[in-house]
Amino acid sequence: MMEAKDFLREYCSFVDSVTSQSSKDDDLFSQRIVALSKWLNGNYARMDTAMTGLAGEAGECCDLWKKLKFHNKELNDENRQKMIDELSDVCWYLANAALALGVDIDDIIKHNIEKLKARHPHGFSPEYMNRK
Repeated sequence: MMEAKDFLREYCSFVDSVTSQSSKDDDLFSQRIVALSKWLNGNYARMDTAMTGLAGEAGECCDLWKKLKFHNKELNDENRQKMIDELSDVCWYLANAALALGVDIDDIIKHNIEKLKARHPHGFSPEYMNRK
C-alpha cells in the first residue's frame, strides 16, 4: 500500500500536470492579464474586483444560509437583513462586471430571461434537467 507521503507527492505531481501554464508561470500570467485588459478595454482591474467579489459575497450568502439551515441560527429580522445585505453586495459586484464588459445590467437580466425561456418554454421542466 502506498504511504500517505508518496500518495500526496504523486497527487501534487498530477495536479501540476493538469494545471495550465499561465497558472504556473508569472510571465505568461502577466501576458494573459494584458490580453484580458485589452479585451476589456482597460477594465481588467474592475472585472477582477467583480469576479473575486462575486465569489466572496456569494460565499457569505451561502454560509449564512448554511447556518440558518443546519446550525439553527435564529430565524429573525436581523439575519434576514444580513441576507439582504449580502445579496446587495452581490448586486454591487454584478454591476461592476457589467461595467467592465461595457454592457447595461438590464441587458444581462434580459439575456437571462431569454435564456431561461428558451430552456423552459412552459415553465420549469424536470425533463430538461434530467436530459443527457
